[in-house]
Amino acid sequence: MAISVILKDIETGSVDEVVIDNPESRRCFSYVDNEKCNCEMCIYDDGLCFFRETEDHLLELHFRKNNYAKITTQEGELKLDVKVVDFSQNNDILVVRYIIEEQEREIKVIYRS
Repeated sequence: MAISVILKDIETGSVDEVVIDNPESRRCFSYVDNEKCNCEMCIYDDGLCFFRETEDHLLELHFRKNNYAKITTQEGELKLDVKVVDFSQNNDILVVRYIIEEQEREIKVIYRS
């Protein structure tokens, strides 16, 4: 099995796609993205959580009961409200479209056998 994770900025059209081969779990998996950052995604029946760690900050996106983004740096924490525009799961494709600070983005997870 392989999992494709596609992060898209709707405003700019930029796309970052990573394929994870043979993940340990369909529900919670880790990978290194195209910018060499450590990422982890956990998928639940009612949403998902995404974590991305760079050299100078940690980004957390929570799409569950309370939707928010949190950025943690050495200087402190910034927590932002996130509006989920669409959350859909169709067989082996999960799509979350959301707005943060007036920018629309999308996370798509595709499971491939």
